[in-house]
Amino acid sequence: MDPYKTNRMNAAIQRTLSDLIASRVKDPRVGMVSVSQVSLNRDHSQAKVYVAVTGDEEERQLSLTGLKKARGFLQGKLGDALRMRMVPQLIFLYDEAMDTGFGLEETLRELADQGEFMSEADKRRQLRLEDLEPDRQLLSALAAAERVWIAGHWNPDPDCMGAALALSMILMDLEKDVTVLRYPDPATGLTTLPGWEDTVESTEAPRLMAEEAPDLVVLVDCHRTDRCGDLQETLDRADNVVCIDHHLVSGRRAPVPGWLEDRAESTCTLIYRVIQELTEHDEDAMDEDIATNLFAGLAGDTGGFRFDNVRPATFHLAAELAEAGVDTSAVQQRTLHQRRRQGLQLLQHALAATEFTPDGRIAIMQVTQAMLAETGATMSETEGYVNMLTSVDGVRFGALMKELEPGVWRVSLRTDDGDVQEVAAAFGGGGHIRAAGCTITGEAQEVNEALREALFQAG
Repeated sequence: MDPYKTNRMNAAIQRTLSDLIASRVKDPRVGMVSVSQVSLNRDHSQAKVYVAVTGDEEERQLSLTGLKKARGFLQGKLGDALRMRMVPQLIFLYDEAMDTGFGLEETLRELADQGEFMSEADKRRQLRLEDLEPDRQLLSALAAAERVWIAGHWNPDPDCMGAALALSMILMDLEKDVTVLRYPDPATGLTTLPGWEDTVESTEAPRLMAEEAPDLVVLVDCHRTDRCGDLQETLDRADNVVCIDHHLVSGRRAPVPGWLEDRAESTCTLIYRVIQELTEHDEDAMDEDIATNLFAGLAGDTGGFRFDNVRPATFHLAAELAEAGVDTSAVQQRTLHQRRRQGLQLLQHALAATEFTPDGRIAIMQVTQAMLAETGATMSETEGYVNMLTSVDGVRFGALMKELEPGVWRVSLRTDDGDVQEVAAAFGGGGHIRAAGCTITGEAQEVNEALREALFQAG
């Protein structure tokens, strides 16, 4: 038989039987039936009629019994309707494939309810705090440890220090021996955070390690010890190191175990959830000092709630922290907007040394050791300088070159709509798409030109 003719006949029989069953079969046993497929045999003497039946197993069996009873009637009407000289024998079968289809539809609905088909922006917008679930092994390690060290990345920001101090406070409430390590020359405002006065200078770490090693080292806002400056050598001697961080920074080393959650806008958001889990959601555990540290980090990493990582849950968390007694205005003033006079003088020098490409798309700022010596400022006071560059109209890429020592430059890269991660990686650094960093050796002009060319190639 011609396969094309067979296919046409299958379709014609399917349409006709569907109409006949719906309009002419009066048997009460036949329920909601649809003909899903018809398959004629080679000589067209038989036709397998696959049907789908709405209802449970009993209703399916009753419908099939009714259809088989009406087979002679349907064959006669089918022959009349299609003017067939030889009407095939109808064999009614339940279409098992429809169950799979219904299951697939249900699965698709469930996935849609879970947001699997949403854009990343919509997923983040609908994310709730409780959707951020702390790593269970991390929680177990925190619960089991008796002597804990907490350290953040070199040149810490409010999110890093706020997270470290808040975590230390809750662990001390749980009767653990906790040491928070700090770096020299802290940024203005960090020293005002509750608990800062109890932190220990990083230069003391080797001695402390020799006296009594910690059971657990927790890296916050950081997930590799090579981001911990002069602490790296000491921390690498610890037996148990874990991390809590809200963005994965590429680099030569793999991250230590712990909780890496890039859906969170700040590490302090993650610390808040860790505190909830460690205290079994005890509302009294969140005192004003802990809340103040968490709010400092939340405000810091959202740019005072201006950045595109802000979502409804961000404001829910801010409200909960404010309810704990945080002076939200004062915290932001001290940690985001307060500068020393020396820092302002340094900014004047840095702005004067800023260069723009002819098209205005790339801006490169320099801070040298000579500038620090002349103004009396510290390198930590350059926090936020690079963000000023991308705030300039027309600037797509900003780079801040900080001279650590003669011929060695620490470079911070920022973009609003490009990708600086690949640029940093090309120089042996790392980061994420919007913010990254690297260290480059060479004369200032050589480094400037290399950065300019790499950023130009990036877009």
